[in-house]
Amino acid sequence: MARAGRKDRGLLSKPDSTGKPVWYVRLYHEGKERRFGSFSTKTQARDFYEKAKQEQKSGRFFPERYQRGGYELVEDMLSRYLTTLPCSGKTPSTITDERFYRAWWAKRLSGKRVNQLTPDLLEQIKGELTEKSHAPQTILHYMKFLRHVLYTTVGKSRLPENPFEKVKLKAIRAGRTRFLSPKEEAQLYETIGQTYAPWVRLAILTGMRKSEQFRLRWTDVDLEHGFLTLGETKSGAVQYVPLTQEGIAILRGMDSWQRSKWVFPSQNPQTHLNVDNFYGRLYLPAVKLAGLEGVTWHTLRHTFASRLAMSGQTPSTIAALLRHSGINLVARYAHLDPTHLKSAVEGVASFGRRMGAESKPVRDQAGTVEPISNQTVTRTGIEGNEEDRKTTEVVDIVGRGERI
Repeated sequence: MARAGRKDRGLLSKPDSTGKPVWYVRLYHEGKERRFGSFSTKTQARDFYEKAKQEQKSGRFFPERYQRGGYELVEDMLSRYLTTLPCSGKTPSTITDERFYRAWWAKRLSGKRVNQLTPDLLEQIKGELTEKSHAPQTILHYMKFLRHVLYTTVGKSRLPENPFEKVKLKAIRAGRTRFLSPKEEAQLYETIGQTYAPWVRLAILTGMRKSEQFRLRWTDVDLEHGFLTLGETKSGAVQYVPLTQEGIAILRGMDSWQRSKWVFPSQNPQTHLNVDNFYGRLYLPAVKLAGLEGVTWHTLRHTFASRLAMSGQTPSTIAALLRHSGINLVARYAHLDPTHLKSAVEGVASFGRRMGAESKPVRDQAGTVEPISNQTVTRTGIEGNEEDRKTTEVVDIVGRGERI
């Protein structure tokens, strides 16, 4: 039975400041009364009411779409996501990374609400990250984190507009792992200068990450036993770094212990060096001056791992020295210098040959070709000396490819 005078449920009328009537809609959603408006005509209010009721029936009604200021602040959304991490089942290193990304986005989008995230804004932020010389893969990590939080915390269907549908995130394929040749290393030392060259050399000798090296305290340094203790690592656990004699000599040559607890102090000895400042102001310009393309600080860690592989170390040893929990990433870090591979395949061409004239086929008096004698056959049936077997182990590592 129709209501008399078509008195619509959920519609309210109130006079505005000029005395003209305006309309509001009252709805109950999830046990709470919510009001929407104002609408200048009753027809507009009724249309909204009917649309909202249909959305309620289909489970697609989200009040935040229609309430002014109803969308939460991005920093609140990020904080809410942060509370889910302890029970997420993610590894400590992943949680550490996500806490970092959360802090960065909260600062960059401070005061912004979720419905203010637009494709233009995200493209602008991508440009800012590019200007800071971040690698494409790093930029992708930043953007994917925000997208993941947005979808898992708010949900695609709750967004007035999904900004990531119009933001192109390029897929970064694994390319050649960049590491320094001895010649490139010397070029970098020349351009960065005598003061900072030992810092670069220490990174190559230890494989430490940038943050690990520049946050070292002198209490973390044990020169007598040749070890460094890393309290803050990507895995979240305390780790240890063995030092070579050259590494020990580099640290002995530093005098910062006389004025600071930090191995690499800033001008204020109470704080450690500003890593980003050093990296952007000194390291990257030196890399550019040396004409080294694609070289970052992490390239020094790649160099450390690659030289371990080229010296014949096993995957498990390389993984241990890189402080990885497994050997899955070793194939990527142990990508070898093509010149080293070329020398390895040359060994195939010369396999079993004698030097000089002895490398030619030998015929007996009847003209029959005699098999070439090989003086390097071992009791196990593996031909070649110890150095040949090491080369074989290294080639095995390369065979894993760069699919990771």
